[in-house]
Amino acid sequence: MKYIIKNINDFTTEDIDKFYDKIYKEKKEKIAKYKNNITKVRSIIGEIILSELLTKNKLSYNDLKYNINEYGKPYIKNKNLFFNISHSFDYVVVAISNNEIGIDIEKVRKTSLNIINKIATKKEKKYILSTPNKINERIFKIFTLKEAYFKMLGKDLKKLLEIEFIINNNNVVCSNKKVKAGFINVVDGYVIAYCKKIEI
Repeated sequence: MKYIIKNINDFTTEDIDKFYDKIYKEKKEKIAKYKNNITKVRSIIGEIILSELLTKNKLSYNDLKYNINEYGKPYIKNKNLFFNISHSFDYVVVAISNNEIGIDIEKVRKTSLNIINKIATKKEKKYILSTPNKINERIFKIFTLKEAYFKMLGKDLKKLLEIEFIINNNNVVCSNKKVKAGFINVVDGYVIAYCKKIEI
């Protein structure tokens, strides 16, 4: 897995407008449907970063053929390469891999404790609640892992309690043994989690 994370404030309006025309049709159509302008901007920046990451790996963004599955996950049709994009507030992260990959970034913020029952198994709840001064951070650690997991699968977030993550310090074990999961600690105040399929 290789990744790039960038702050959206590092991009000018000119950078964003210039790249927009290079974006593949299906993604353009998806971006056009966003009502929130900042979401559009983040999405375009995600494509800019993807292009940069591909170039670093001797691939051309515009030489690849893309499509979007029924759940809205984009994929490459003509290359055995997988990618995923996530954004939250000021940051966008993009990852590529030779195996199916999901990545998620979230800014840690105060959230309702009611969400714990919706996202966490019994063991995950114990992990979240065991350190009172880190509850919000741990909620987002569990949530980003699950988001990354279902993004890896290319599915929506409907069965959050069917997958479990055990976190010991920053070591992560997924209940699906065909998945490697972990965190990328590069931006203070944010949690970035990834899941990728592995060969057993």
